[in-house]
Amino acid sequence: MAREGGRGGPPGTTPGRRPSRFAGHDVLAQAGTWDATTSAVVFARTARQPEPRFFTLAEEAVATPLFDHLLAQWDDPKVPVLEMIDARLAERQTDGWRFEDMPEDDTAWRFSLRGLDDDAREWYDAPFAELPRERRGALIEAVRARGAGRWRGLTAGHVWGLWTRYTATAFYSHPWAWNEIGYGGPAYPRGYMRLGLGLREPWEVPDTEPGEAPPEDDGSEGEKDDDLPARPGAPRTGIAGLLRSATETLRQTTSPLGRVRDRNASAWLLPRGDARFDRRLVDGMRRFDDRDEVDLVVVGCGAGGATLAQRMSRYGWSVVCLEAGPFWDPDSDWVSDEAASHHLYWNDPRVIAGEDPVPLGANNSGRGVGGSTVHFAGYAPRFHPSDFRTYTEDGVGADWPLDYADLRASYERIEQELPVAGQYWPWGDPHPYPHAPHPVGGNGEVFLRGAAALGLEARVGPVAITNGRFGNRPHCVYRGFCLQGCKVNAKASTLITHVPDALAHGAEIRAQCMVTGVELDEQGRLATGVRYVRDGRERFQRARTVAVAGYSIETPRLLLNSTSRRFPDGLCNDHDLVGRYVMVQGAPQTSGRFTEEVRSYKAPPPEVTSEEFYETRSDRPYRRGFSIQNVSPLPIVWAEHVTAQGHWGEDLRRYMRDYVHWATLGALCELLPLPGNRVTLAEEKDRYGLPVAHFSYSQCENDRQVIRAAEAVMEDILRAAGASEVMTINRYAHLVGGCRMARDAEHGVVDADLRTFAVPNLLLTDGSVLPTQGSANPALTIMALVDRAAGRLAAGARAGLRTPAGDRR
Repeated sequence: MAREGGRGGPPGTTPGRRPSRFAGHDVLAQAGTWDATTSAVVFARTARQPEPRFFTLAEEAVATPLFDHLLAQWDDPKVPVLEMIDARLAERQTDGWRFEDMPEDDTAWRFSLRGLDDDAREWYDAPFAELPRERRGALIEAVRARGAGRWRGLTAGHVWGLWTRYTATAFYSHPWAWNEIGYGGPAYPRGYMRLGLGLREPWEVPDTEPGEAPPEDDGSEGEKDDDLPARPGAPRTGIAGLLRSATETLRQTTSPLGRVRDRNASAWLLPRGDARFDRRLVDGMRRFDDRDEVDLVVVGCGAGGATLAQRMSRYGWSVVCLEAGPFWDPDSDWVSDEAASHHLYWNDPRVIAGEDPVPLGANNSGRGVGGSTVHFAGYAPRFHPSDFRTYTEDGVGADWPLDYADLRASYERIEQELPVAGQYWPWGDPHPYPHAPHPVGGNGEVFLRGAAALGLEARVGPVAITNGRFGNRPHCVYRGFCLQGCKVNAKASTLITHVPDALAHGAEIRAQCMVTGVELDEQGRLATGVRYVRDGRERFQRARTVAVAGYSIETPRLLLNSTSRRFPDGLCNDHDLVGRYVMVQGAPQTSGRFTEEVRSYKAPPPEVTSEEFYETRSDRPYRRGFSIQNVSPLPIVWAEHVTAQGHWGEDLRRYMRDYVHWATLGALCELLPLPGNRVTLAEEKDRYGLPVAHFSYSQCENDRQVIRAAEAVMEDILRAAGASEVMTINRYAHLVGGCRMARDAEHGVVDADLRTFAVPNLLLTDGSVLPTQGSANPALTIMALVDRAAGRLAAGARAGLRTPAGDRR
């Protein structure tokens, strides 16, 4: 049996609702220009839906009116929200993580629907489904209003988040909803060409109710916020400084690519035609037997693991890289669609706790070859020199066992290989980028306008997105789906920037292999290989050197699960440091409403950055600081922004109809490393029988002050740009730490070369090793650390411990 999936209603309108403000706009009319994979996903939502498989009839009777209220869907035909949510739960397409005080999502849905019906019977002596609309609305609002309070034994805010997260994802993944809010749609492979405020593609139509225009500028400079700090990192303003930046930029952007290709030919190993990956590289890759003692086995194929595999295979080592997820094919596995990209994230069970718990999944955890680089935004700034000595300079955090100068050459190499595009960078260690900056869309224009009005410096970039052809990689088409996997091959991910060259030089990348433990010799002195599960059977890959690159949750979890006589509390955990000092960046996002059409979904989500507030200042009550970037939420994420403000029902729909008028800024706030923010093992076990990760996180007062300061600055920028309304949500980004590097074993798990103190042939080559996190996106720094470590590993191995087998050098 199947149900009507939502056909009906004139083009450009959402059935059952008044005519759209975007009269005549019909997203599906452009479907002929979409790729087949995306088209199939979107049209499946308009087809007849299967009968519910998860919800019982009693639960469906409560869920149907609940969803109608949350989304103000009163008239038929409706977007089939119930059927879409039911399918997710039946197929267990959940986010994996759960709050410590909440059951898993499927159980939480059953419990909360029953609780809502119990409320109705207790308050009004009738089932929820039989109550008049006003009383149902009152019961729903009562749950929302409790916030952090308890409801039916659960935290009400967590229940509210569950309801709104699932309903917003279902509704705003449907083309009827896109029509209502003026969204232009997937636009691949065609892309978007008309970027900027007020600009529309030929198929986009204007909003007939844009709101009132802001007052005319009288030509005065206006008032600048006296509370804004001076600009310690401002660019050179003299002629000599301008000439130097121009000369360095010209040298970088015009340098021949031969040296890049000589050390990493990945961009030239990709196909030139319509395909995005040459499957012959996979079909013809070298394959090792588990009984072969390879020189290196790498656990995880993301930013750190793939870079290490490429570098060491170039040095002639025999390398096997084990990845828990699939070997992606961008053409068939990735779609220009938010909801259908759920499979890119690490969605296995995890438990989050603490005073300020950190949701996991889409924002900070990847799965599959390429790891999180597949769905990172593409921002690629360097850390500042001060990041490496925060304890010495500011009395907080920790000093690294290496300096910025030790990474400068590695930064330059990785920037050339990704490659990174942007204006000359005046902050930290000033430097140019190999590709010129991209044009900015309306969102970036708003940021630049507001920053200029306040006298703040902002620059375009730095983004790991090609501006022009690079090898066989094409120019960006500005489709806006960087966080869903770049089907163009313009945005860097290690799947296309390092994996092809690794395969070409003899590495084996073994996908769908979940590593369950690191094994040691009888003395517990050296690693001998790793246990892993493939096709339901446990195997063991022998190796002379082991590198773990599972990132800040899975790397500590693997070590803690790898117990032995020598390490009864977890591998390398002699000093109780494994899993501690896990950090995230405070990442509040502030949006402003403008009369102009911003259409922030066009152009890459990352465009413009300011690092004016990056460093500690003596006139501020907090230590360290934050950077500001523009971000460009697509419809589902934007709906989550709106619901986070407490808007639901008709209020939600009203805000969403203004979607094309909102610009959004995001901060990256440096939050301090604290020993109590840690990964431990939960009692719950996963499908492999291993205890899952329990991640507890709480902010300190310095963290809260930095976040508040960032929010205030972003609101100032947007208001200075002409916003008539602003809204701010709190969120996190970018996990790092958990196995920090240090100068000795009493303060860290690994040394400056990423080698563990306890087991000399075991390396950790991911973001878990960072002692502090700065206010910069971490991917570039992770790759630079691995680049440096790989060179030192190759040089050191020839002279000492665990020299690779064979006579290949």
